[in-house]
Amino acid sequence: SQSSFSDFIKNTPGVFTTSENNFSQDLRISIRGFGARSAFGIRGVKLIVDGIPETTPDGQSQLDNLPLGLVSNIEILRGPNANLYGNSSGGVISINTLANSSEKYYRTSGIFGAYQYQSLQKTRILDWNNSSLIIHYDKRRSNGYRDQSGYKSNILNLKYINDLDEKNKILWQINYTDSPYAYDSGGLKLSEVNNDRRQARKNNIDYDTYEKVKQIKTGVSWNYKKSENLYFDSYFFYQNRDFLSKLPFNYGGIIILDRNYYGLGTKLIKKSSFENRKRTLVLGIDHLNQSDYRRRYKNEFGDKGEITLDQTEKFKTTGVYLVNQASYSSGLLLRYGVRYDINNIGIHSDFVKLDKLNPSFGLSYSLNSRDNVFFSFGTSFETPTLNELSNIPNGTLCPSACPKLRPYNIDLKSNYSQNYEIGWRKSSSNLILEAVAYITNSNNEILPYELEQFPGRNFYRNVGSTVRRGLELSSQFFFDGGKLNLSYTLSKNEFKDFTLDGNNFEDNLIPGIPSQMLDLDLVFNMTRGRSLIISNRLIGERYADNANETLISSYNLLNVKYSKDIFSNSEIFLGLNNAFNQEYFDNIRINAFGKRYYEPAPKRNFYFGINFSF
Repeated sequence: SQSSFSDFIKNTPGVFTTSENNFSQDLRISIRGFGARSAFGIRGVKLIVDGIPETTPDGQSQLDNLPLGLVSNIEILRGPNANLYGNSSGGVISINTLANSSEKYYRTSGIFGAYQYQSLQKTRILDWNNSSLIIHYDKRRSNGYRDQSGYKSNILNLKYINDLDEKNKILWQINYTDSPYAYDSGGLKLSEVNNDRRQARKNNIDYDTYEKVKQIKTGVSWNYKKSENLYFDSYFFYQNRDFLSKLPFNYGGIIILDRNYYGLGTKLIKKSSFENRKRTLVLGIDHLNQSDYRRRYKNEFGDKGEITLDQTEKFKTTGVYLVNQASYSSGLLLRYGVRYDINNIGIHSDFVKLDKLNPSFGLSYSLNSRDNVFFSFGTSFETPTLNELSNIPNGTLCPSACPKLRPYNIDLKSNYSQNYEIGWRKSSSNLILEAVAYITNSNNEILPYELEQFPGRNFYRNVGSTVRRGLELSSQFFFDGGKLNLSYTLSKNEFKDFTLDGNNFEDNLIPGIPSQMLDLDLVFNMTRGRSLIISNRLIGERYADNANETLISSYNLLNVKYSKDIFSNSEIFLGLNNAFNQEYFDNIRINAFGKRYYEPAPKRNFYFGINFSF
């Protein structure tokens, strides 16, 4: 239905999404457990849109500005990839939006669903000489499944592409997002869920919890092709984000954030051919700069009270990297690389250096034209985000005149991971199979927690070391009139060394990560322009807390979508979500005080829509 980015990435082993229906907290994505700690938005996973970083230097990401109607293809790199992408790249998602069209066209789409969901999209492509302009507008709103969970969003995206000559190509785009409100219904206790699963937490109503966002982002990328074997890719972008959030408590319960974020980078790609091998060398440099002006005020039951925090938070990073790949006629491919990142993070003028060196190594061997085996070693690191660093229980007011008070969690350290994986891939004319086994060791894992005196507010701490083990299986089978996609993930994610308040959590499972996931997509392309898509997702059990005292039950979701072509380039469609009417949870708030873990998800619901193009 394209109501959430999760619709695009669900059938990928190792990938788990939550909070699809809480647009105040935003979609959360974890890859092999990285990102599961996030209290809101996306952490630990790097997002790239059209070659430009969407993730901030300190590792925060959100997708409230992504034009879903323009997404054309997605590449997901599972496992640590810091050698190319730097901070917070326990997994990487590279998103490409519509770049060109064989002809001019105009498209209007409308989707309507339960809980007064509406999405109206308009796309116009203009094409002349060696350039094209893509204009896209998306207006969405919903009252939400639960009380106090409605949202409204407007996105305008412009993308200009120009082939200057045979060697030079530029792409310029600008994205403007205006979300006047996205309400947060909060986490419930299990007794409250059983009483009324659609209710909002009382504190969230009393304190009028919601967020408001205005954001503008513009970027330019340039591709210079000196020859067939030597070319440069460069980019520059700037982003400004005005953010207001009301949280369900008094002290510091209103946040006003003004974020300025810019970056630039370039890489050289050189290819060489020899008698028995081919070589590709990549040299690159990135520089990113983030400045957050954060103010917190007392939340006087929805009204702004006196100021409790006033500070500027900064993150500056520069990374240089090298990757060398050699493929031999014997079928062997060897790849190695290294990246060094200089990271400076701080409040006002008080900076901490969190530099990191990240190597990687991989090899693969083609047994024959159909079978390939591979092995890789990679590392990643994850610095504290500025929000995590600044969240301290005492809530000290510190204007720029008192930087020596160090109003941040000075003991919070970067998480560092090493990943080993081995796999096998088989492909034929109608079948693709892949099996991957991995083990990831991490030190200084960062997890959220809450305190009784600050209910509903998240703080963060390092939890020693963890180990993640997993097996990922995926297959694609093509048949006359359709295809079958099947993926399965089996994982065990546990603490190795974690003692807190006298409690030893060694060998406990890391909360928030399901032990098993099974995805099945069945696509039937029928006669007279009709198609049927059946999607089933089984999510295994997971824990809500470090102590493993609260187990969240498994659930099974079956979705069905039927569409039919009308006219020459248009279609109508009808969809059914949660056909089995499962009672499950859209999100689990990890380690929430008072066991307010639960955010109930919608039960069975329908949607319909039309895509009209000419």
